[in-house]
Amino acid sequence: MVGTHIYQNITRLAESLGFAACGVAAACRLEEESEHYLSAMKEGCFAEMEYLKRNCEKREDPRLLFEGAKSILAFLAPYGDESATPEKEVIFGNGTCGRYKIAQYALGEDYHRIIKEKLSAILNYIKSRIPEARGRVYTDTAPIMERAWGVRAGLGFIGKNNFLISRSAGIRNFIGIIITDVEFEPVFDMSQYKNHCGECRRCIESCPTGALSPYRLDAAKCISYLTIEKKGSDIGLNRSMAGEREGWIFGCDACMNACPWNSRNRNGWNEFKPQPGAIPAAHLRRR
Repeated sequence: MVGTHIYQNITRLAESLGFAACGVAAACRLEEESEHYLSAMKEGCFAEMEYLKRNCEKREDPRLLFEGAKSILAFLAPYGDESATPEKEVIFGNGTCGRYKIAQYALGEDYHRIIKEKLSAILNYIKSRIPEARGRVYTDTAPIMERAWGVRAGLGFIGKNNFLISRSAGIRNFIGIIITDVEFEPVFDMSQYKNHCGECRRCIESCPTGALSPYRLDAAKCISYLTIEKKGSDIGLNRSMAGEREGWIFGCDACMNACPWNSRNRNGWNEFKPQPGAIPAAHLRRR
C-alpha cells in the first residue's frame, strides 16, 4: 500500500484541475449495488438501452474490466450555470430556429474529452511517482457503476432521484473514474454511509411524466430517454412533441432542478457552461 502523501498530492492536483472532490475505494465486487441494478433491469427500467443490459459481471466487479485493479479513484467535475435559463435557441437543418429546453450537461463542450484529459494528467502523476503503476481513465465510457463508486469513495449519497449527491458539492457533477493497480488506503468507511434525502419528495413530484419513484427510474417514461436514447429519436420529432414534454427537446432536468441540494452546487467549469449563440441541431444529435 502506497504512502498517504501520494494520495494527498493527488487530492491537491485534482483541486488545482477544478475537481470539486475526489476519493478512493478498494476495488471489489459491488454485491448490494449489483442486486439493485439487476432488479431494475428485470423490472424493465432500462427500456431499449441494450448496452445497459450487457457486461453486468464487469459492472459488478471492475477487476474483470481492468486486470489487476486494486483501487478506484473517483472525482466530481461540476457543471452548469444556476443563473442560466434552460431554454436555448436551436438551429435546425432547414434553417429554421426556435427556443427549447435542453439539459444543462449538453450546453457546453463534450464532457468526455474534457474530463478524460484531466484524469489522464492525474494518472500520469501517479505513474511519475510509481513507474510500474498501471491504470485507465473512464468518463461514462465503460460498464462501470460510477455513482456506486462515488458513494464508496466517500463523495456523497444516492438520492431518491438516483443521482449522486455531494453534501459539499451539490448535485450537478459529472463523475470521473481512474482504475489502477496501485493499492491506496480507502478514505471512507461504508458503515458510516447515510442517506440525506429525509422525507423530501420534490424530485419525484416534479417529474413531468411520472417516470421517477424513490431510487427507481422507469426509462420508458423519462423525457431524457425519449429525446436522446430511444431508437428513432430525432431532434425534429422532439421539436414536434416538445409541447407535451414541457418544452424539453434534448434531455430533462426537472428532477435535478427540484432538488434542495442544488444550493451546494459548485461553479461549473467554464468548458461546461452555456455558450452564447444558437446550438445547431446536429451538435445535439452527435451527443
